[in-house]
Amino acid sequence: DSLADASAGPVLVRAHGEPPATYRQAVEKGIDIIDCTCPVVLQLQQRIRNAYAEVSQKGGRVVIFGRIGHAEVLGLVGQTGGDALVVETPDMLRKAVEDGQIDTKAPLEVFSQTTGSPETFSDICRYLRGIMAEPSLLHVHNTICSQVSSRHSQLSEFAASHDVIIFVSGKYSSNGNVLFQLCKRVNARSYRISSEAGLDPSWLRDGDSVGVCGATSTPKWLLEKIAGALGRFKTVS
Repeated sequence: DSLADASAGPVLVRAHGEPPATYRQAVEKGIDIIDCTCPVVLQLQQRIRNAYAEVSQKGGRVVIFGRIGHAEVLGLVGQTGGDALVVETPDMLRKAVEDGQIDTKAPLEVFSQTTGSPETFSDICRYLRGIMAEPSLLHVHNTICSQVSSRHSQLSEFAASHDVIIFVSGKYSSNGNVLFQLCKRVNARSYRISSEAGLDPSWLRDGDSVGVCGATSTPKWLLEKIAGALGRFKTVS
């Protein structure tokens, strides 16, 4: 019901994409769509749609690693008519198996939200490999964006090389949540802010090296602005 309250257009579809139902509603209401869906997400939607068409005929299902309710995930689930199973953690997956939501003797097509954690996705796939009746029944699709994957390893090194990390991103950014938690695991003195106003001098000590970084979507100018504010009294990179 994305367009339930819309009566005029055009309507912009953001980078996360939308389920097929949104486009059908647009046609029914005569609303023009300006589609800004990320090409990587569009390709993933097509892959899930094709995989579901095939696996559903064999009694199997599609599993998507991602955050429940996230805009991109809603669009991905929509490619299966709402029939895909979404899991956020290995524990959630284990619970789904225990509840019978996954048949380990039937084909399984596994995908990830493009901004998912490579480490968590690897854990999920490792668990599935250990429980499937036949290895050939499990088909893992590594659909995490390459920029996100490479950013994880770079960010780990960056967080470890500084005394303090100032992480900049929107409060509700899924990618920001994942990357900040990565920084926090590597460096306990990691702090998240969305603007210069969030800086707290008590986080810093004399002689600290401070690193400023952010989510994939955090604009460079904002990082530079915050680095400039910190640079007035600390060493920042």
